[in-house]
Amino acid sequence: MNIKRILKHGLKETWTNYVLVRKAFKAAKNYKGEGRGVLPPSSYSLVFKDDFKTKLNTDDWHLGQPWGDFHPGNLTQYYDTSGNLSYASPDGLVLELRNIPKTYKKSELPDWRQSPDLPEEFTIPTGVGLVVTKEAWQYGWFEAWIKLPKGQKYWPAFWLSGKTTWPPEIDILEAYSHIGPKYDGPKYFNTFGNVENLKIQPNLHYGIVEEGTKDAYGSYDVPVAKSTERFVQYVCHWEKDFIKIYYDGGLVFETHNPEILKWYNRETDSMNIILNHGRHEGYPNDTPHESAMIIKNVKVYK
Repeated sequence: MNIKRILKHGLKETWTNYVLVRKAFKAAKNYKGEGRGVLPPSSYSLVFKDDFKTKLNTDDWHLGQPWGDFHPGNLTQYYDTSGNLSYASPDGLVLELRNIPKTYKKSELPDWRQSPDLPEEFTIPTGVGLVVTKEAWQYGWFEAWIKLPKGQKYWPAFWLSGKTTWPPEIDILEAYSHIGPKYDGPKYFNTFGNVENLKIQPNLHYGIVEEGTKDAYGSYDVPVAKSTERFVQYVCHWEKDFIKIYYDGGLVFETHNPEILKWYNRETDSMNIILNHGRHEGYPNDTPHESAMIIKNVKVYK
């Protein structure tokens, strides 16, 4: 366990999350191919569902971020706003990653997007699918069944982000395939634990950037067996007194820390759901493999 984590979040909570991840190691090693999931509390009611059986409903979803189709601090990927890389299929919502360069001229962007750091003309090499719910919620059960894309140099995610401010953010999953195409972790983990699909994790972001209180609570990496070969259930259970994350039917992360939770309990802290394929920004000169992330369904209960 990391001593900084203990000092910051306390021994009890740090130990609890360490034990949860060790259980996930055991579950991944012993995976037999059965479907695994967890149910919301019986007192909850379904308030949103999309199983993507028909054309993507743009009354419910934005294509790309509402604020634009690329982030000025990351010119390795742009977000599809046409529906060519984000669309419904018989298998579910498809979010593609394709190496289709797109050229921009700063002078043609809205004034508020003309960051001083942007070149006058620039080309972004890779397009990715990203969708955001138009509705936002505070508290509840947020669930998606996802088959992660197989390939390298990826950063796909399933997350909640503040509707009116950022932070708060709850990363239900962020997956990193910079080491291997199945989200492989460090070699000593794979040798010792004999599991694949390790570089998958939840994270919390909270505080106020302008006031210097922005902080993050990073989880341990969680192994998920065959995450690129099957649909896996990923869940966030968020209420006033806790945030809990479930992978593949098992609890893998939780916090009850009031100093963290206060940033999620303000009246303004409703959040949208975001699903995206992604290119790892740490490898700007490497061409990622083309692939698709598939989401079988998304549900929200309150």
